[in-house]
Amino acid sequence: MPDKSDTSRLQGLDEYLVLFQPYEQQLKDFAGREREYGGRFALLFRQVVRLLTRDLPVNDLMPRMYRNMALLYLDRDKDTVRHFSYEDNRHFFLSELREWLAVRERGRVIREMSQAGPV
Repeated sequence: MPDKSDTSRLQGLDEYLVLFQPYEQQLKDFAGREREYGGRFALLFRQVVRLLTRDLPVNDLMPRMYRNMALLYLDRDKDTVRHFSYEDNRHFFLSELREWLAVRERGRVIREMSQAGPV
């Protein structure tokens, strides 16, 4: 039986899911668009980068790569900023992170259903 610590370790997951929700369909579409000011994901990227650096339990579960990239970006590391100046790189980063979050979300739902017991 899962214990409550499994659920508490996912605190902060909903904050990510709320940010990603309006972009779900767009993230699935890797077709680039020319002449978009800042790109489709510029705002989402900045919000997610800030969230990655917050002290949230879910961030401790996350592959360190995501948090390291966020710290480098916010520290204005020249190579990291240049890398994420390309829309395709931001898109890929966000898509991969969203997939990781989706796996955690599905696991949380399954645990909650199993704790509720048979209907």
